[in-house]
Amino acid sequence: MAKNLYESNIRELIKTIEYCYRENDKLSCLILLYSVIDIMSWLSRDTHEAETTKTNFIRWIEEFLLPGSSLKCTADELYSARCSIIHTYIPEWGTSTNVKGDANKINYIWVKAGKSASENRINSSSRKPVTIVVNIDDFIHALKNAIQRFDDSLSYNRALFELIDDRSKKFFGSITKK
Repeated sequence: MAKNLYESNIRELIKTIEYCYRENDKLSCLILLYSVIDIMSWLSRDTHEAETTKTNFIRWIEEFLLPGSSLKCTADELYSARCSIIHTYIPEWGTSTNVKGDANKINYIWVKAGKSASENRINSSSRKPVTIVVNIDDFIHALKNAIQRFDDSLSYNRALFELIDDRSKKFFGSITKK
């Protein structure tokens, strides 16, 4: 069953995200976090869509990542941050990634911090945009919970299970020499 390939690949990516976090490899950690969300949105996209889109990414975040998480940002803000980091390797959220220009900038903190250090939004002035603070520890935790919620949904959504099983056949696999 290809679902096993899906599970092993996602487990490996999560393990690598946690390794990058522990080793303070910040940008690799962020790129992997956003890439896993991309993968999950690609897997669960509608059957008539050949590739994943911004809409798929946002839908997956709204359905699985944000509910029950401590993240105080929107799916649009995460999408804009993802585009900036993956496509340009910079933290800016310019018009190339956010056509409307209405997503707020996300700043990341890399230590386990109390609520005061990771408060939702920082307003340094009355001008827009607002800066949002995301604790990477919280982001990783939210992603792991989202994947678990997604996996749980496969047990009662047979169509999604079959879709994931079919699409997982396209994943990279590895052969171990003994």
